[in-house]
Amino acid sequence: MAGVISARAISKSYGDRKAVDGLDLAVEGGAFFGFLGPNGAGKTTTIRMLTGVLRPDSGTITIDGHDSRDRQHIASVIGVVPESRGFYDWMSGEEYLDFFAALYRIGDRARAVRQLLADVGLADRGGTAIGTYSRGMKQRLGLARALVNSPRVLFLDEPTLGLDPQGQEDVQQLLKRLNEGGVTVFYSSHLLHEVAHLCSVIAVINRGRLAAVGTLAELQRQTDSEDLRDIFMALTND
Repeated sequence: MAGVISARAISKSYGDRKAVDGLDLAVEGGAFFGFLGPNGAGKTTTIRMLTGVLRPDSGTITIDGHDSRDRQHIASVIGVVPESRGFYDWMSGEEYLDFFAALYRIGDRARAVRQLLADVGLADRGGTAIGTYSRGMKQRLGLARALVNSPRVLFLDEPTLGLDPQGQEDVQQLLKRLNEGGVTVFYSSHLLHEVAHLCSVIAVINRGRLAAVGTLAELQRQTDSEDLRDIFMALTND
């Protein structure tokens, strides 16, 4: 399938600190793509550039064949589960999702909201104020919010953070089903075992630069590289 995410030589600095440094990425449509790296490696900054939240200082990005500056088109085809999420705690889960469904002009919003809540395991808490949700429940609600517009490309930044083992399994199974249905999944994590379990292709980032890319087997064959070996050891110990 054709590439759905393309980044060429993208860089981003904050003052004197270069968070992302000349990064190239190419993700084929329908892939379950892992974006792996230690905390502070530049994963979140990269996702913010890919999704149009930040503009790169240099380089180019296309999503679904459109420049990332085409915000209207990009917003219509992507869903994003960011590392840090903002919620309206006074709203119920149903009200929160209905608000975004209205923004996307989703037909039969009530039915769509019920299905989203069921998909993420919150069917029995939809009428409850978000302020009473646990961290894991908010994580699930954030995923439901990202799915409101039935995205073709889904970006996730540490999506299982705060979930118990059963919650992690539930979210991973949902993502697998979405991917099997044709959704391209861009899955960012610092957990090697998580990415290895889910992703068909993995890109490793360290200090803002691409360290390696390939299947897990291909990456394992590259551990004669001292830098890559050190990264894997650090990720295994997380």
